[in-house]
Amino acid sequence: MFRVLTSIAIAALISIAPLALTAGTADAANATKVCKHKTASGKVKTWRCGVNQPCCAAEMINYYTCGSKTFGCL
Repeated sequence: MFRVLTSIAIAALISIAPLALTAGTADAANATKVCKHKTASGKVKTWRCGVNQPCCAAEMINYYTCGSKTFGCL
């Protein structure tokens, strides 16, 4: 009897696992922001950073990236 109940519980967990994975990726997709910077030539450079990360742009060396919450745009 215990084996049957265990098997049913495992089957239920396996069938629910894909739903849990999709919900996690949806939350991760919402945890980003779009960073934009207009270059001297007039073009707009666009990249994505985390919500808690600053957008960093060093146009002189053509470097556009995300900073850290602790150190900023070092």
